[in-house]
Amino acid sequence: MNRTAERSEDVLNQSSRKQKSVVGSLPDYVRRLRHERNLSLAVVSARSRGKIGKTHINRIENGLVSSVSLIKLQALALGLGVPDDEIIAVAQGKFPDTEAQADEARLLIYFRHLSRERQLDVLEMLRALANRSSQ
Repeated sequence: MNRTAERSEDVLNQSSRKQKSVVGSLPDYVRRLRHERNLSLAVVSARSRGKIGKTHINRIENGLVSSVSLIKLQALALGLGVPDDEIIAVAQGKFPDTEAQADEARLLIYFRHLSRERQLDVLEMLRALANRSSQ
């Protein structure tokens, strides 16, 4: 490979890293979420209903697992309290473009866990907040 091609590849890699500023990889994503939420490995495992062990989570965080099965990703999502599709996208290298999109995805999973009655309450509160901010 010549020097021009090497420089072009470096620029592409730097650009790719900038796009992944919110999340750099599955290990980074899992570690960041777990630390932001002050969750121990044991708590994440317990919240997954035991579907993923704390040792396996640790190995994922440390990049020692080359591929994670769909079942383990779903268990990890449950343990971390994030949408399945978000963690699956991260595992596939598709990172949220912004922190706002990541927040929206988390908001949606919280909303889905509410009873229908509570969902209606949340919608009413959001309408009131939106009306107040538009005045």
